[in-house]
Amino acid sequence: MLKTFGARLAAGVATMSLMVFSAEAADLQLKRVMLSSGGVGYFEYQAQVEGWETIEVPVRLDQVDDVLKSAVIFDDEGGSGVIELQGRDSLAEIFRTMPVGPDAFSSPASLYGALQGEEISVTEPVAATGRIVSVVEESATDKNGNSIVHHRMSIMTTDGLVQFILEDARGIKFTNEALDAKVNGALSALANNRQRESRTLKITARGEGTRTLTVGFVIEAPLWKTSYRLVTGPDNKTRMQGWAIIENASGADWKDVELTLVSGNPVTFRQQLYDKYYVARETVPVEVLGRVMPQRDEGAIGGVDKQVGEAGSGAADRAARYESEDASPAPPPPPPAPMVAAPASAPMSTDPANIAANSAETATAVSFTLPNAVSAGSGQSLAVPIVDREVPAERISLYNPGVHAVNPLASIRLTNDTESGLPPGIVTLFDTTNGTTTYVGDAVMGTLPQGEKRMLSFALDQKTKVDQSSASESNLTSAKITKGIIEMQSLTRLTYSYTVKAPSNEDRALVIESPRHQDMELKSPDPSSVELTTNAVRVPFAVKAGETGKLDVVWERTDYQSLALAGLDLSTVLYYAGDERLSEPQRAAFKRVADLKQEIQRIEGEIANAGAERDRLFAEQERIRQNLAAVPEGSDLQRRYLATLAEQEDRLTAIAQRLTELQAELDGAKKALDDYVGTVTL
Repeated sequence: MLKTFGARLAAGVATMSLMVFSAEAADLQLKRVMLSSGGVGYFEYQAQVEGWETIEVPVRLDQVDDVLKSAVIFDDEGGSGVIELQGRDSLAEIFRTMPVGPDAFSSPASLYGALQGEEISVTEPVAATGRIVSVVEESATDKNGNSIVHHRMSIMTTDGLVQFILEDARGIKFTNEALDAKVNGALSALANNRQRESRTLKITARGEGTRTLTVGFVIEAPLWKTSYRLVTGPDNKTRMQGWAIIENASGADWKDVELTLVSGNPVTFRQQLYDKYYVARETVPVEVLGRVMPQRDEGAIGGVDKQVGEAGSGAADRAARYESEDASPAPPPPPPAPMVAAPASAPMSTDPANIAANSAETATAVSFTLPNAVSAGSGQSLAVPIVDREVPAERISLYNPGVHAVNPLASIRLTNDTESGLPPGIVTLFDTTNGTTTYVGDAVMGTLPQGEKRMLSFALDQKTKVDQSSASESNLTSAKITKGIIEMQSLTRLTYSYTVKAPSNEDRALVIESPRHQDMELKSPDPSSVELTTNAVRVPFAVKAGETGKLDVVWERTDYQSLALAGLDLSTVLYYAGDERLSEPQRAAFKRVADLKQEIQRIEGEIANAGAERDRLFAEQERIRQNLAAVPEGSDLQRRYLATLAEQEDRLTAIAQRLTELQAELDGAKKALDDYVGTVTL
């Protein structure tokens, strides 16, 4: 029986080996790889098939979701076929209908002990058929006197109980054919699930004759990176080399594949298509007759004129989690390291070589297809060329006080005149002006669309010094008063001044980045001569060797203000009454308005004081009335309280008369203000 049990396990392992071998037998080959900057890669396989044929493709377990989401099958003469693969929890599904679990298959004793009561037949050391009663572990001694452990198996036959040593038994089998088939299926599933990190896709091609089957899918892949080299020469030529750094993390070797690199920002998703999902359903109690529970009547609300549907409830989706990784802005370049010179006999050429990739541009991406096939083992990294050509470039010094307050940055203004955009990457710069190749610094280049320019700063220009200052002023240019409305116009001017001192023996072509003001108009220099960025204007400025140049960047804004004289507070009116920017009649008008407002304030102050005295008398009268209720009738104290009340009533009458007079004065003062401001025009 042990030989039979082991043979079955070996057969399961052999089945898994055939799964990989069958793909090779069908000559399935990786033909094309397309790596995207979206963190995914498209892998395309081809095989020659004939008739209805099944091709098996091993796939890593962590890639199955992506394969199920994106797999495409092209049969040049047949149908699309069917994709089949083992379920994620197929082992659990198989053992769901088994009377035992996977642990029972650790040994024959465990299996037969777990299937107590099942009927078996055995040929050696006894020939018998019966139901399993028990499998008991026993200690024994072999013929050499060594202690061993064996298992005594007891079965109940029609002739009674039969016992034998399980390790000596031969020809054991279940008489229940259905159970025997389940045991064999469970053994096969255990063998298949040994490959925990991989699954096998079974693709059935449907058609007739010999034809080509193409299978492609998109799976997760490492981001490919770009690095550039810029080499400047004495003839003002600049050569650019662009290299892509890629990793083969697909889990399979690449042999002579067509490699395409796509740069863009595509939307990519993951979805757990390989998991099982079930719809949550309502549990309805079983109806039991015999007990009536009438519902409480809540009354009617009229006829029904709508359809009522049932709302289903679904299981919560398990969504994949994403981490966004923000790109950090590039730090300002540090002062350059000491120059590193290559041997004088081997300067780097500024003439391009014929190694560039073929580029193509769409609305959202740029692709680079290598002209030659690529081979790379699983887990290997490669650096492949995508650009090698002469490009328009200009040496300049870029000044931005936010980066360095005194010195500009040595930079190159690069123009992309290639056939497509260039992906972002780090740039290493070399100079061959003196006949040797010299490293001068590194720069960071963002995405460079076709036809656009970028500033690449690689070192600090310590030979050039810049002094920067700013000044702001605002002047009232006009003011007029029309029927109580004053309209003022003022001009605000903001000036940035730059003083540049060039090296004693070198001319300097600079680009000065000056702050940009969206709400103002650039007056100097000519707006047509500058470039705009999000937060700055780039102003070209040239200074001869040994000279000092000055540049003013001037912004202006005209502000308009309309105010109602009557609605201004007194302090604002007094401010304009002394504002020398206004004419004498206008200041006089504000002075008259101030006098009228002061009169209104005086009257309002008297009204407030009279009202406060009235409220105090009301409170005092209330106190006296409460005391009167507590003193004896006809007492001296009662007579004193009554006399005080009489005096207070006389005072309250006088206050009420005064408040009436003050309110009339206030109405007159306000009318006087309204009449004046409604007629003044200056």
